[in-house]
Amino acid sequence: MNVLTSAQQSLSNLIDQLKKQKDELAAIYRSAINNGKKIDEVKAIYISLKDVDKRLNELMRIS
Repeated sequence: MNVLTSAQQSLSNLIDQLKKQKDELAAIYRSAINNGKKIDEVKAIYISLKDVDKRLNELMRIS
């Protein structure tokens, strides 16, 4: 396996991990809203979700 293939595979694995994390955070976010969690808790989850989404979008542009 050459360096380029290895780098592409690593990037692909990272993107997959971020997609999974985004899906998990989205589910937690929806659950927090549905369960009437405090606004600070929901806001913190939302900020985390947006951060993961931003990193994912950046990586998708690179790949």
